[in-house]
Amino acid sequence: MAKYLFENLELINEFKNDKNTAIITDIDGTISEIALTPGEAIVKADMKQAIVNLKEKFKLVGVISGRSVLNAQEMLGIEGILYVGNHGMEYIFEGEYFIVPEVKEYLSQIKQCCGQLNEELSNIPGILFEDKGICHSIHYRQCNNPEMVRSQIIKSIKNSSNSKNLQISEGRKLVELKPPSSYDKGTIINKIIEDYDLNKIIYLGDDITDVDAFRRLNELQNDQIIRSASVMVISKEIPTYIKNSASFFVLNIKEVLKLFRWLLD
Repeated sequence: MAKYLFENLELINEFKNDKNTAIITDIDGTISEIALTPGEAIVKADMKQAIVNLKEKFKLVGVISGRSVLNAQEMLGIEGILYVGNHGMEYIFEGEYFIVPEVKEYLSQIKQCCGQLNEELSNIPGILFEDKGICHSIHYRQCNNPEMVRSQIIKSIKNSSNSKNLQISEGRKLVELKPPSSYDKGTIINKIIEDYDLNKIIYLGDDITDVDAFRRLNELQNDQIIRSASVMVISKEIPTYIKNSASFFVLNIKEVLKLFRWLLD
């Protein structure tokens, strides 16, 4: 059962007081408010400044997003942090770009499938298609009957001849098409821990895809490989089981900023 973080801060003092701690966070819904469209979302100046200050204090600061890695980098514009995009399938650190090789062969297939879906579904008022380079998202937040549209999107994907072998996942009011890669936020968090020789990590997220990271961190902690604190930013859009996959929860993005400032104090 996840605990409310600000009633249990003493449990993460060890992270605050160790400069070798890593701070890894999702973007949308965690350090940026969910917006009607992805392009309208922003990371506010006070949050950016807190992240800059965290970078100066701790061993590693990074963001892991469902957005493309270039879009994530553009949103924050902070040098010297790790940027991971498309749920771990690509990342940038110190100017170097990496993409998981196994996904490349599926990029044209995903583009073809989404082109077909666009033709079938674009007449639905409020639907939005987002091309993220590797993955493609179909947003239905602005649709009049979101759950009905969600079902229609999933049905169209499954009926598409171009969707064979592709992964279908879901997030907050979106359906996403992905290459059939083993990479997810749990896989990339494991790679980050190995690559940067981390032994303490705080991870923050707000969505279904963050559960992979929460679960992997729990496994590594149970195996006494690392010490971790996973923090879920709760919302009405997220089922209770996702909240309880984290160690702690906070109520909103303002409390994420409050946590960052507490870590810096």
